[in-house]
Order: sequence, then structure tokens, then C-alpha cells
Amino acid sequence: MRKIKYLIFASAICGIVICCSLACQATEIPLIKVARTNGLQMLSANSFGTRGIAFAFKDNSRVFTFKEVLMPLGFPVTRRYGRYYIDSSDYKYHIQPLLPTTKHRHKKLRIIALDAGHGGEDGGTTAQWDKLQEKFLTMDMCLRLAKLLEKNGYRVILTRSQDKKVPLPERTQIANRSKADLFISIHFNSAPSASASGIETFTLTPSTQASSYQASSRNAHRNFIGNAFDCLNIVIGYCLQSSLTKKTSAIDRGVKHSTFVVLRDLKCPGILVECGFLSNREECKKIASSAYRDILAQSIFDGIVKFNDLLSD
Repeated sequence: MRKIKYLIFASAICGIVICCSLACQATEIPLIKVARTNGLQMLSANSFGTRGIAFAFKDNSRVFTFKEVLMPLGFPVTRRYGRYYIDSSDYKYHIQPLLPTTKHRHKKLRIIALDAGHGGEDGGTTAQWDKLQEKFLTMDMCLRLAKLLEKNGYRVILTRSQDKKVPLPERTQIANRSKADLFISIHFNSAPSASASGIETFTLTPSTQASSYQASSRNAHRNFIGNAFDCLNIVIGYCLQSSLTKKTSAIDRGVKHSTFVVLRDLKCPGILVECGFLSNREECKKIASSAYRDILAQSIFDGIVKFNDLLSD
């Protein structure tokens, strides 16, 4: 937790209070400055944007919303004297990439690596209701998505095409050797609580920041090969999460950060998507349906196309 001490000088004559940071470990930026710098309007004390494009924040929260999709922050939003502030690294990794004025200079997608989670003796999670195994569902999803991609001119690389266990680092190596332009790892979720449901998308945790399920700390510094694509990762994460939740009407569990092995050493943007909970009876019934898995595959495809449209060589 960042400790910021303030030395306050009060002028009784002018009625002015000046705060000077003595031990500030990070640079914070007021939301109003972010808005004005980028030609956007403050919609309220804790939100800015334009019609249809809104960034909204909560005091002391590591989550914000962009176009109503939950997005991650590395550090909590702070509020002082009625103004809201975000960490400068959060502006760099999470806000600036999503601004409508930002140009994403990266080659257009041609080769896409699809990673079917688990396989072989690693079955992943198993649904209690009908014994559905995650490893078969992820393979099925990748094959459905591959058909859509290939039909539209993309080249697809599968990290596994049959029921066998592929070591996690090897999955990344397959994508890198194939010179993939995008990596997508497909999974299904499970939780101790049978009520947990919804879709969530993970990107690699930016260097200097903590993962979504860790306390925010600057001691969490790490620098993987995949961190070269932090800004693009948040964009593809948003594109897929937005498409998936809108088309399936599933609960939006948000875009999150993690240092999953398959994401660490990628030489291209990459994400891991959890397409729903097999531990939730109602959601499991949907996932068991071939028609619903078609919707999931189409949603991911649409998100990929949306992301590709934002890229400029």
C-alpha cells in the first residue's frame, strides 16, 4: 500500500491550503486532467468521456468501467478534496490504449494461435451435473473458432489438435515458432460456490503492477517478454469481453490481470478467456449446448475482428 504523507501549510489570510507530497512513491493524475488533455468531458466527478464512450471510476477501487465493461487497474483510485486521481501507470496501461484518439500501430492479424486448455491426463474442471470435462469443451471451442477464422482468411495454429497434454511453456513456444500475431487460450471455469457464473478475460499483468487477485504493491515488479504488448493486450481483452458478454448475456466478470504461464513469454498480444462456469448448474446447461458454443465462438471471432479493425500497419 502506497504511503503518501502531506505537509500542510495553511494561510489564515488567503484561506489557501497547499499539500506537498513528501514521500510519494508514484505519480497520480487527476481525472479532470486526463479528460481535458484528450479532448473529453467530465461527465461527473468520477467519470469522463463522450456519448457512448464513458470511463467511470470508484473511490479506492482497482476496477473501472469502459463502455459498461469492467476493466482492471493496478492501483486503487484515490479521492482528495472532491477530485479523483489515478496512478500514472494505470493511465499508460489501461486508459490511454482505450481512448478513441489512440492509434494502435501494429501489423494486421494474419496468423492466430488458438490454445485449447488442458488435455490428456489433465482434464481441467469437470461438471458435477453431467460429467462434462473442460478439456473436451476447450478443444471443441477452438475447432469451432478455427472454422470461422479460416473461412474469413486467417491462418490458424492449434497448440493441440487432439486429447493430449501439452506443457504450458510449449504452448507459448508453438505460437512463437509460428510467428502468431495473436494468441487466445480457451478455458471454462469452476468455483467452490455453485452460484458463481459469468465470463472473464485475463491479460498478462503489466510490469510494475500486481495481478487482479493480489494486493497492490510496487514490489510486484516483473518483466516478461509478453509485457511488450501490455497496451495491446488491454485492447484485445476489452474487445473480446465486450463481445462475449453482450452476445451471451452472461454476467460480466471483467477483464483481469494474471501472470499465467501461457501468457508470459508470448511474442504477440495474447489473452486467456474463461467462457463460463461448469460449477454453475444453469450456466453448465448452456455450455453443454452445441448452439450456445456456436454463440461463444462467434462472439470471440467478432471480438478478434473488432480488434483487428483498430490496428494500423
